[in-house]
Amino acid sequence: MIRLSGTDIIVTPLTATEKKVLEQVSLGREVAAGASVLGMKPGTFSGHSGRIGLKLQVKGPAVKVQMGFVAGYLCLPEPIPLPEEFSDAERRVWEAVALHGVAGDIARAAGVDQFDLPAAVADLMGKAGAVNVAHLVRLGHAFGILSKDATPPPTVA
Repeated sequence: MIRLSGTDIIVTPLTATEKKVLEQVSLGREVAAGASVLGMKPGTFSGHSGRIGLKLQVKGPAVKVQMGFVAGYLCLPEPIPLPEEFSDAERRVWEAVALHGVAGDIARAAGVDQFDLPAAVADLMGKAGAVNVAHLVRLGHAFGILSKDATPPPTVA
């Protein structure tokens, strides 16, 4: 077990295969595509993804990716220039997606109505060029919008 510095969070180390699966998730690859790249069956890929969540104490692909950066299991992507400016409201949504795995928590943290959240996230993904929310988190790091110092709260069982 590893205690993340500056927090009370203890994570179980990921295996080499789990790190590869997490990398594929961060690139926005869905189960079938990620499994194909790694030469495994989709069920095996999904099983590894589930264990990643348990070991990192988080739920949801976006939060798994953020915790992968926080815990050092994912290398930060090379910086890339912003495709355009993002408003403060968009940046709040981006951070909320990276830190919270449940829609209600994301909406509260972003300061948006829960019913408006899907459209806000979809608009943000389109503007950022993300294929899904996990990829959105990776791009947030590449654009310098997200920080690996922002630690998601552990999921309560």
